[in-house]
Amino acid sequence: MEVPVPDPRPAASPVTNPPASAKAPRKPSQAVVVVHGMGEQRPMDTLRAFAQAVWSHDPARAPFYAQVADPDDPSGAKVNRSWITPDSRTNSHELRRITTPYDVEGRRTDFYELYWADITQGTTRGRLAAWVTALLWRKPGDIPRDARKLYVVTLLVVIIVLAAALTLAVSAWQEYISWTAGVLVTIAASLIIWAVDRFGLPYFGDVAAYVRAEAATVEKRALVRDRGLKLLKRLMTDDAYDRIVLVSHSLGSIIAYDLLQILWADFRPRKLEAVRDKARLKAIHAIDKATLKSDGSAWPDRLDDLPAFRRDQWELYRQLRTKSADHPLPWKISDFVTLGSPLTHSEFLVAHNLAEFRRGIAERLFSACPPVGEGVAGTMLYEEGHSRSGKRQRAVHHGAVFAATRWTNIFDRGNGWLTGDPISGPMAENFGPGVENVQVELRGSLGRVFTHTLYWSLAATGIEIVASAGTPPRSHLAVLRDAVDLGRKLEPS
Repeated sequence: MEVPVPDPRPAASPVTNPPASAKAPRKPSQAVVVVHGMGEQRPMDTLRAFAQAVWSHDPARAPFYAQVADPDDPSGAKVNRSWITPDSRTNSHELRRITTPYDVEGRRTDFYELYWADITQGTTRGRLAAWVTALLWRKPGDIPRDARKLYVVTLLVVIIVLAAALTLAVSAWQEYISWTAGVLVTIAASLIIWAVDRFGLPYFGDVAAYVRAEAATVEKRALVRDRGLKLLKRLMTDDAYDRIVLVSHSLGSIIAYDLLQILWADFRPRKLEAVRDKARLKAIHAIDKATLKSDGSAWPDRLDDLPAFRRDQWELYRQLRTKSADHPLPWKISDFVTLGSPLTHSEFLVAHNLAEFRRGIAERLFSACPPVGEGVAGTMLYEEGHSRSGKRQRAVHHGAVFAATRWTNIFDRGNGWLTGDPISGPMAENFGPGVENVQVELRGSLGRVFTHTLYWSLAATGIEIVASAGTPPRSHLAVLRDAVDLGRKLEPS
């Protein structure tokens, strides 16, 4: 479904210039950055479909004067207007920014895509084979329960291919194979190689090129991260925006998670003084009440009051989003949304086992939600020195990005490999009970078969599995819109 064609003269359009009495008060804009998943993605494909789902087809977001007839609907249904405009922040002429008119709250939203598929092109069969071998070369006790089906299926495929190759080699060596059988085997082998090149490398080649830090992958990992950091840093320091939402799908969620950690190390609150930064310290201490143990030991399956924790995260984001002479680097990423994310298998894909992953959490190599706290009080703060006037200054440690950024994870686990999305799952075991996990059940044109790409699909149908007490289950689009939260439900009026 297409986004409406850009208006060459938006300033003169009666749709964007309603009577003064109809205009809502103007507020700072917000940016939504979408990080696409694995595969040979075309630039803008994911972004256009996503913007259609969370903006164009949400009737609650735009006032009547910002709605136009849907060119793809002969019934004359209305959609919220948007434009595709050139933008230099992405450093690519293949990409554009999708921008909206002012919404019902008097705020504009700009949608950006972090496109990285071109960087991971060219993964060799040898690199893919090395990655698969590393996954399979594990002790049975190191394979987590939610990854065992993935492990067994991959192992069976490898065994069948190796057995067929060995049988062919032995038969040819002992001259047991006829000319006709040899031709058939050659054709079969060619089909296998074609399948690997056509499907294995374009999809799982991206995973092999990025997920694990090895000598053969470091350069591509650095290029992907540099592109993402340039875009996000430009948005963070742009005074036009006071909020950024980082949305990621599939492998893109691992990339986005890495970018969050790197950005937080630079933009985290530092040089905090008791009197001058009283409001910021109060918001930080509210998060301290929910921090996890620093030794990486088991944490609770759930927080006593997850909504309250998320309100505290939003309040800290509000305190940090404004820059000043004392704090020149504002933190503006209020939300991290993951869709069909393989981060649920991090102890299998990123680390060797759960114990190693938890050690990485304790060492602040990975960031948990809630963050890890230190000492008896479990605080995220540490003393980093004194000001010139002798006042004590403190900072929040570099592993506490989810102190000021809410994490919503949407997944469709389904029934093993037969239905749903086998790549996705909940995050509590690996990343902590502060992640809001929302399970949906999706159906596309093939029913429940592999729903991995349907989270923002307008053609699919989906329903929330476990709704909040006293509320009806939401559709999959309503779940997505609530996670992105363009209306900012917690923002003071």
